[in-house]
Amino acid sequence: MARLADGDRSAFAPAFGVLHPLLVRFCARLLPDGVDAEDAAQAALLKVFTRAADFDASRDALPWVLSLAAYECRTYRKARQRRREDAAPDEALADMGEGPEARLAGAQLAAALRDVLEDLRPEDAATLAAAMGEAERPAVPPATFRKRVERAMTRLRAAWRTRHGVE
Repeated sequence: MARLADGDRSAFAPAFGVLHPLLVRFCARLLPDGVDAEDAAQAALLKVFTRAADFDASRDALPWVLSLAAYECRTYRKARQRRREDAAPDEALADMGEGPEARLAGAQLAAALRDVLEDLRPEDAATLAAAMGEAERPAVPPATFRKRVERAMTRLRAAWRTRHGVE
């Protein structure tokens, strides 16, 4: 890494040979999906090589490289979480099947969710309703709204765990 920081282009191949397997294993431990882990490792390697000039050669390289990989893993995890939250609840329940047992289970799950939502603060329930498109979105900046949704979801999960014991 010190050679890369100094601009030695011949150090790319040895650095890649050492870092790639290490980052793939590191990302695989942080991300359960193997495809996301491989993508995060590749993105981390790209950052390592594009920011090689920023590396402080007086320090150890491994923590610097792993911090970039950890950041990429968090990014992939948040992206997956957003995709999961973007799915409509009806689509999630439709995956359960089409039989009468599945419809009954879906109805019971929806009723349980309504009960838990009633226990939340009115602001949190309104925020979640706006996030699901069931209510008008408040006139706040998008980042503020996303943070409100994140906090409301955290409280919803905690209330669900308190009432039902599972997520």
